[in-house]
Amino acid sequence: MSVYKYVERSAQVVKENAAKVYNGDFMNRATEYVVASVNHKEDLARWLKGTDRDIGGFSDAWLDVTQAGHARFHGYLSQKLPEDKRFKRSGYALVRTQNPQMTVLGTDYWDSSLYRYLAIRVKADRRKYFINLKSDALIPTDIYQHLLPIRTPGRWETVVIPFNMFTLTSNSVIIASQPSMYATKMESVGFSITDRLEGPFSLEFAWIKAFNSKYTFGEAPRMPYIRGSTWKTDFDKMDKDF
Repeated sequence: MSVYKYVERSAQVVKENAAKVYNGDFMNRATEYVVASVNHKEDLARWLKGTDRDIGGFSDAWLDVTQAGHARFHGYLSQKLPEDKRFKRSGYALVRTQNPQMTVLGTDYWDSSLYRYLAIRVKADRRKYFINLKSDALIPTDIYQHLLPIRTPGRWETVVIPFNMFTLTSNSVIIASQPSMYATKMESVGFSITDRLEGPFSLEFAWIKAFNSKYTFGEAPRMPYIRGSTWKTDFDKMDKDF
């Protein structure tokens, strides 16, 4: 990262933190946070893609912007094995946001502990996709995954997944111990497809957001009262709007 970009991003982080102080939001009790979105071609620079071609496979994947201003993750999944005989299976593709940048205040992580749910505005075909989250971890291959539950293939829908429903995997294998994600240091979000089916795939998305319902504040079952300045626990009413 260039010195100019470093200073520019640092200034942006300082500005965002100053706004929280100015608004009196010391606990950062925002209703929602936009984790990722793609509206213009310039936004694609914040994303990375990969396929089994990285290990000698034959799948292809692209991420581009539609005329409507949405992101489209598409390509062709090939089940043809690499020439390297060490690999017994193939056929995967993924996209994800780039890792957070360094600033004068440290690494610019985002904090999922402040929110209960992850929401994705998406339109996908009938194939099986995963939504992936990566937090700061000692093992680079550790990823928290959840199957993207598409109810209306070919139509736009909003998928909502609680953060505590994600499963820790490493190289697509579920980890037995299942430690909690490092929620205060989230690095990236993305999609992957590994359904072992030969053929084309297509998934469009408008945005990915972290949010609270009106009865939640992160993992705490709380609801605001007295104009939102004070909080109390309300176990009976929590999550009834879902």
